Order: sequence, then structure tokens, then C-alpha cells
Amino acid sequence: MEKLKSELQSSLLAASDVSITDERVWKLPVVLYDVSFDRVKRLKMDILMKMLLFAFQESEIRRAATLADMLMVEELFVRDLMEKMQRTGLIELQKKGYGLTAKGFDYLEKGIFDEEMEGEATVISFSAVHDEYLLPSLQEYPEAEERMPRYRYDGVRGSLKKDRMQKLLAKEMVYPAEDNFQIIATDITACIEQETVFVPCLEFQLYDRKQDIFYARVWNTLKGSWDETLAKQIEEREVVKWRKAMEEREAAFN
Repeated sequence: MEKLKSELQSSLLAASDVSITDERVWKLPVVLYDVSFDRVKRLKMDILMKMLLFAFQESEIRRAATLADMLMVEELFVRDLMEKMQRTGLIELQKKGYGLTAKGFDYLEKGIFDEEMEGEATVISFSAVHDEYLLPSLQEYPEAEERMPRYRYDGVRGSLKKDRMQKLLAKEMVYPAEDNFQIIATDITACIEQETVFVPCLEFQLYDRKQDIFYARVWNTLKGSWDETLAKQIEEREVVKWRKAMEEREAAFN
């Protein structure tokens, strides 16, 4: 931690007009959740599947054998594909025969097909101060020492927002497309709250003499970067007090 602190100080003082007026180290509470979710393999729809969906869209078909004769394809192969499409909700048996569902129309138009995969699990963290859910970083972060003070502007935790977790997974748990498919996270199947961990943060209060401004910089070890949210919270509450303290010091010397 001391090495990191020294490196951050050096970077902040690179500008000759900037000075550090105060520095602090404190801990930020972060709640961890074990989250399980479903996955699908998204593929480009092959020619045969497109042909079957077009056939269900345009014709009244009740039997795989009829479709196999129309397309000159093995009946067993057509039946297996029909069962898969029915199982994934692309087609359904209607009064006059099999027809496309709304999902089937959508997939046919986009030319994609989702194939179910085994589920997966990950850890999602939540910081009430940021009101933010995050996936864990691959880098390790130091654990806060017991004696460290807690962040003085703790946020209100509120209720668990699974819909926001879902959006996070849908955005972040997308594996690069390979061989014409992507693996995508879908529905959350389980969410279990685990422990609350405390992440150390390094706060620097600074004064720029050239611009005559006070400001804060906070290094968040969980993110491994400067945290604009925390810095802004501190500035909004304390900058006026910092300036007043400087003016009082200057007046005392004069």
C-alpha cells in the first residue's frame, strides 16, 4: 500500500502548481453476491433452418414427413430440427398446422438462432456509495485493515436489483464471436448474498495554485483506478471548508 501511495503522490505532483494539502486512507464497504445464470450460444441460422421456417410461414404443415418430401431431406433430420425449434419457442402447433411464433418471426428476420447451454456462475459486487453493480476484476486488490476508518459518506443500500444485475451480465458476459457464434448470458437463476468486504481507498486533497482551485482524487483499489464518483462526493461536501481553512491559516500569518 505504501508503494502504491508513493506512486500516486508522484503522479499527482508532476504538475508544479499542484500541492497535496491532506491525504487519507479509508475503507469502502462492498457487498458480494454469488450469481448463477443461463447461457445461450447465438449462431447464424443455417440454410436448412431458414428453409423450414419459411415453409412454416407460407404453408400448412403438420407432419415432418411432408416437409421432408418438400425439401428432399431425411425425415429424421427434419423431425429433430422441428423438435428443437418447438422446444426453443420458434414454432408452435396451431389449428392448421405448425406456425411461427413471434420469436420465430424475429429470429428469421435477424437470421440468428439461440441454442441453450449449461449455466454458469460468477460473483457480482455492489457498492451502495456508487449505487453500482460490477463484475470482479481479474487483478487482486488488498483487503482493508481493521483499524482503517470507514468511508464517511456511506450510501443507502436499498433493495437488490436483479434487473440491473441481468443488464450487467448481458453487457459484460458476452464472449467474442468465433466460428460464427457468440456465447451470451441470459436469465439469472440464483442470487445469494455472501459477505461484505472492505476495500481500501487512498484519498488526496489537492490545491492548484495557478487555477486557485481545490479538488480531490481518490484511488479505488477494487477498480484499480481513480474514482470520479467518490472524488465528486467529497468535493461537494468539503471544498468550501478546505478553502476557509486555507484563508484562516493565511490570515494567522499576516
